[in-house]
Amino acid sequence: MATISQPKTLAKTLLYIACHASGEYGLFWNPDGAMPWKEFYWTLQEDPSLRFVREGHIRELGYLLPDFPLEVREGWLRLTKEMPVPEYPVVSEVPSRLFAALRRQLYPIVSEHGLSPTSRPFIPLARDRELALRIGKRRDPEPVLVDILASEAGAAGNVFFKVSDQLYLAELVPVSFLILPPLRRDALAELAARKEARTKKAATAPSAGMAGSFLLDAAHFQEASQPGKDAKGTRKGKKGGKEVEWKKHSRKERNKRDA
Repeated sequence: MATISQPKTLAKTLLYIACHASGEYGLFWNPDGAMPWKEFYWTLQEDPSLRFVREGHIRELGYLLPDFPLEVREGWLRLTKEMPVPEYPVVSEVPSRLFAALRRQLYPIVSEHGLSPTSRPFIPLARDRELALRIGKRRDPEPVLVDILASEAGAAGNVFFKVSDQLYLAELVPVSFLILPPLRRDALAELAARKEARTKKAATAPSAGMAGSFLLDAAHFQEASQPGKDAKGTRKGKKGGKEVEWKKHSRKERNKRDA
């Protein structure tokens, strides 16, 4: 497909992905009308004709098309007042199975505590494996696919929101409703090693408040404040604790003239 270069055509394409068919692309908006720019950017990278789009293009479209309802601020793609924030309704019936693709480093946490959001208010859950893997590969080239017993979780009181027929959201899915694939021992060992390395790095990292600084004790200020001493605590007019030689000679000559 050729690169989309006409501003109006590009604007319509981006709006379709971000707003009109976001669920088809595994995208959703936070309640405040924002989503991480990087998630939208990674989605665009899946289409060769849109890989050129950067934050600057969104800003440029805002200048050229006054009613363009998207903007980028502080790392977030945001809806302007021209576009209302989508409302995702709570659904009482969900598909029997939904899917999520995890980053491998989250596997030990999810296997113990279940699915919960990380940087977003909700967890995106796809109706089919392909969409789940597309979402997961935006963060990890080899994500772990998790099978979710969605209808059983809903019957147990867990809440699900509907973005589209392809995408649902949840605030939490307990581990009892997850079917996690077994990982090879070497993969688990690699995850454990990464976790240990991060723990050691955090333990040995210098405090942010101490970087490039040094400590002074009270004795430093007491010595420096004594009469006749400089900031190093040595007597003024002396070097290294000894009187400067030329001053001694001058004093002797002056005493001879006064005698």
